[in-house]
Amino acid sequence: MKATYFDLTVRELDAARVFFEQVLGWRFERFDMPYEYYRITAGPEGETGIDGGIGRIEDAPLCAGRPMTQITIAVAQLDDVLSRVRASGGRIVEPKMRIPGIGWYATCAEPGGLLFGVIQGDGDANRPASTATDGRGLDGLSQDAP
Repeated sequence: MKATYFDLTVRELDAARVFFEQVLGWRFERFDMPYEYYRITAGPEGETGIDGGIGRIEDAPLCAGRPMTQITIAVAQLDDVLSRVRASGGRIVEPKMRIPGIGWYATCAEPGGLLFGVIQGDGDANRPASTATDGRGLDGLSQDAP
């Protein structure tokens, strides 16, 4: 299983976007979330590497007020991986939630506390958020099953 996405959590979102655009040539596109979040195209199509996203510290309680970089790993069976995380001494930090148009996601920690994301692509993820969550929205950490 390989990393497929990176997520940056920053203090000054606008300044960070300008910085990465000027320094690395990254492009940003607003992503439909209940808070300000941007998908990052981190290079031209076909170039080696992964794309990511960027958001504000205040919208990411897991970062405890500090800038953070987190990777996400694509998995075929999210529930199976979450069971193996627990069985191997890790923990589920953010429970399984649906990301509309993308799939099912959870944040985990290895026994020493390093955070990482796991995601399972899902065709049903294209349903509107209002039909698949408990009404709290994505930031409410819905645990709906696919």
